[in-house]
Amino acid sequence: MLYFKIPQHNTKDGVMFPVVLTPNLKLTKTVELTEAIKANRSWLDSLLHRSGAVLFRGFSVSSASDFNDVVESSGYEDFSYGVGGAGSRTKVIGRVYTANEAPPDQDIPFHHEMSHV
Repeated sequence: MLYFKIPQHNTKDGVMFPVVLTPNLKLTKTVELTEAIKANRSWLDSLLHRSGAVLFRGFSVSSASDFNDVVESSGYEDFSYGVGGAGSRTKVIGRVYTANEAPPDQDIPFHHEMSHV
């Protein structure tokens, strides 16, 4: 938790959603998100389990490669996109994919779990 500051968030029935984490600016060194995730994995897992979502804001993640490093640092298993589905996606790097490349006339329902698998 040393690496993170918890700013104001929304709550629903006393549960923060999402939990928003920003760099702890009181530290003398720049907070590397991948390092912070690895060092605080158990605590972050408990936040994720309790809230359902953790939003990292204000960290230096400026490329697809940087984002892939963040995803990899979580230690979670890879999620396969090779099953099919309505949305077409292209692998950018590692575990980073485009959001959706389907034609504009193709409907993809909001929160449709199979739209990108």
